[in-house]
Amino acid sequence: MQNIKFTNWTILFLILLIESILLFLFAPHYYNYEFNLFCMLQYLSSSFLFLRAKKKENYFDFDMIFMFSFFFVMFFYPVFMFQSDPLKYFAFKYEFNENVISRSTALSLLGMQSYFLGSISFTAIGSTEVSKIKSYSFVTGLTVISAISFLLFIASGGYASLKGAYSGEIVQSSGLGSYFRAFTPPFLYCALALQFNNLYKINKNKFYYKRLNKILVIYTLTFMILMLMSGSRANTLQLLLICGALFTMFYRPISFLRFVPLIVIGVLGMFAINIMRGGGELSGLADVVMDLIINNRNTYVAVDYVDVYGMTFGKSMLSVLLAPFPFMQSIVFSILSINPWDASSASLITKISLGGESELGLGTNIIADLYISFGMVGVIFFMSLLGRYIAKILYFAKSNIYALIAYTVMISYSVYIVRSEFFYSGRDLLWAIFFFFCFEIYSNSKKLKVKDK
Repeated sequence: MQNIKFTNWTILFLILLIESILLFLFAPHYYNYEFNLFCMLQYLSSSFLFLRAKKKENYFDFDMIFMFSFFFVMFFYPVFMFQSDPLKYFAFKYEFNENVISRSTALSLLGMQSYFLGSISFTAIGSTEVSKIKSYSFVTGLTVISAISFLLFIASGGYASLKGAYSGEIVQSSGLGSYFRAFTPPFLYCALALQFNNLYKINKNKFYYKRLNKILVIYTLTFMILMLMSGSRANTLQLLLICGALFTMFYRPISFLRFVPLIVIGVLGMFAINIMRGGGELSGLADVVMDLIINNRNTYVAVDYVDVYGMTFGKSMLSVLLAPFPFMQSIVFSILSINPWDASSASLITKISLGGESELGLGTNIIADLYISFGMVGVIFFMSLLGRYIAKILYFAKSNIYALIAYTVMISYSVYIVRSEFFYSGRDLLWAIFFFFCFEIYSNSKKLKVKDK
């Protein structure tokens, strides 16, 4: 059991949290450049203090990538773009209330201060002995099931439809395609987690490339190439994050000075893929991280919506919360007479912005999602919970296979979770753990039968 220990760092971040609450409550109800700049500088200084408090050996982890993405989603636009080129990107051309920008920036700062406090408050009492780790023999089985699911996704027309969506063509596909695509990643994430676990069990000091599961390697590379060819970067980025994070966690920790150029190269690589698929030309730093910046508008829409209509008290989270359970969305929405467009902050923001249901999606972000549902208290509570949860599973990742699988899934969403719903990773997280649990039960039952004979 872990309890909160009030160290000097915990007290400091509690003070910073209180300060950020006051900043939000007393933020100007109009755009103020100096206020937004102060919030950004406060975020940067708090990030520096957070890294000092954590005393990280490896900087290629969830915290660092999440903090990097959070900066561009929440702080870049109000400080560096609003005054000079506010309509540079398409999302900002849709009307929004500019008077809530300052409050929204303060809210974002409040969210991250809550995350920092939650992470710092985790004090581990428990073993992380390597001797507790055991090897698992079903890496190939998980890989094969993922590959079969991916092949069914292609056969059902899902791949062609996905490719058409990025190229501007309308391609009809079977409704089963989306299900097969949803099943593919969790099995693969599990297989990768077990692969690194097995290699670490063999030798914690040396990474044996020759011991890699060849089927897993070939399939992972094939999957990444095919997804890139379709125009989608998300899955490829997720797999690169998993491999990079697990390799550095187990074998080669990366210092801060090495992490910075690595992440710059990664971002430029993703933008190069965007250009190759016809996404435009590079004209500045902002263009490189455009996919992150455009989500800042969603915070403004969320804050304005709550000011006018009040909180949804979780209704706008239902779609994502029910996503891990097949057919539950349609059943619950039907019973409660809920419009699916009101059951997700992403669709609700699109509906508000475009005046109705639209094929064009404007998305959401983690702060907007929490604020629309539960206001300031929701942002504080859930962001603190996220920080504490990440700290816990990272601490136990080397000694507990379930923690390792959970961290593998979460690191894959370390970029995307900032620009999505808070519980967006929930389906992959629950499915990955459930699939592993089923495999382990089956494997143990086979061993017992062999012993009985």
